[in-house]
Amino acid sequence: MAILHINGEQREFPDGLTIAALVAQLGMKPDRVAVELNLEIVPRTNWEATILKNGDKLEVVHFVGGGGTGTEFQRENQAAHTSASAAWQCPTCGTEVGGRFCPDCGEKKFGASDLSMRHFFHHALGDFFHFDSKIFGSFRLLFTKPGFLTTEYLRGCRKPYLHPFQTFFISNVIYFVAQPFIGWSGLKAWLYVQTHMMFYSGFATRLASHRMAARAFTSDQLNHAFDHAIDIQARSLVVLIVPLFALIFALLEWSKHRFFGEHVVFALHFTAFWLSAIFVGLYGASTLLLKLGSLSGIQFQHAYLKTVLLVIAYPSVAGYLFVALRRVYGDSIFSAALKSILITVSFDYVVQVYQFILFLTALYFS
Repeated sequence: MAILHINGEQREFPDGLTIAALVAQLGMKPDRVAVELNLEIVPRTNWEATILKNGDKLEVVHFVGGGGTGTEFQRENQAAHTSASAAWQCPTCGTEVGGRFCPDCGEKKFGASDLSMRHFFHHALGDFFHFDSKIFGSFRLLFTKPGFLTTEYLRGCRKPYLHPFQTFFISNVIYFVAQPFIGWSGLKAWLYVQTHMMFYSGFATRLASHRMAARAFTSDQLNHAFDHAIDIQARSLVVLIVPLFALIFALLEWSKHRFFGEHVVFALHFTAFWLSAIFVGLYGASTLLLKLGSLSGIQFQHAYLKTVLLVIAYPSVAGYLFVALRRVYGDSIFSAALKSILITVSFDYVVQVYQFILFLTALYFS
């Protein structure tokens, strides 16, 4: 059974109930009802596809008149009793409406108070930070149930969760904002590293020399321009890693004959986890540890701490992949274990390919 909060009252209903089924159980006529789910109006065309989950909060507004009877959840829409001069045209679908909500698309009647800063921030904070919002629910599942969001998306259950790209985008924004404060280099590699410490360093050195001559830069000027560009691009172009991971998943799961788009969905969720848990969570915690240690007079060796972080990061990612691969692709224990190790080992190569792409973009756009 699922507990739903309807117009402030708590009731139990069967699991898997849709909004359309709920309206029918409440004895309401669909053409006289507007439904708001977790602060968001749900158009009538989406009622059949919207599955209610435990804890959902609904506002069910019933438009009285025309013989509708309803139930204890019916609310008399005061605007329906006003004169014809109070009627308004829905800006979304163009329907002439006499009540507070449009019966066709669910749009709410616009008023002057809707332009107030209080109203603006109330809805913004409610949509983004409400405990039952898609953001909190999706990220909770991203961390606690590896692969679950991917399987739900692939089976068509999409309404309760963020779109895979939205999940990735929010993780990327968090990484973009937090990385400068974390202190670790993250995914970027400075020009010196690119031209001296990569497998493609010889080629990179030749390209850098040509670019320096073409722009009439000194070595210091090129370094400054390149390092400034890559500092931004390394955080803003992380999406380029997604197809690289998707390609690896596609190769390892070739026998499953999945669409490449399915691997992209899994790659988006996995990369979102990787950015949030490792680059922001783990490395952010290490930065806090370094600062607390410094205040207490304790000095940690940077090289030693980096080794410890890698020892934590790699098994964590491998374990996450192991569970996710079994859930998404149905791999056996042995197959999932082997593939998770292979993917984790391939990390350095994926990152180096990404850094080479960044080298080209930073070099020619700096």
